[in-house]
Amino acid sequence: MLRHTFAKSAVGMLALFTAVGAARADTTADLIELDRQWGAAGTKGDVDAVGKLLADGLVSVDAEGVRDKKGELALVKPEPAGTKYEPTDYKVTLLGEDMAVMTHGTKGTDAHHSMHVWSRKGGKWQVVATSSTPVKK
Repeated sequence: MLRHTFAKSAVGMLALFTAVGAARADTTADLIELDRQWGAAGTKGDVDAVGKLLADGLVSVDAEGVRDKKGELALVKPEPAGTKYEPTDYKVTLLGEDMAVMTHGTKGTDAHHSMHVWSRKGGKWQVVATSSTPVKK
């Protein structure tokens, strides 16, 4: 009887860990897709689309200084035709169900390394903090 109860518990725990792992993979994929949308919208100069991905209390840090959401959106301008957002090496670390830290690089003329803190409120993911560092040439 004890062996049967232990086996049922082990199967239940395995199912739980599998479900948690699948949820983490889904969240990671969702966040990577949102970052790609952010990059594509920024390349097109789509201020409205970028604005939906940035939290009202955003803090942005780069070589030029510290900005809020308004300052970040002021920088969104269409890139020259043919410019592509080319992210590389995504890493997403979940800090619970509703917060994640993402790092990645980008290729191209504006190659840089980025770190974003994503927060989910009301089922919607937004960037609450972001930082970028140019890639040394």
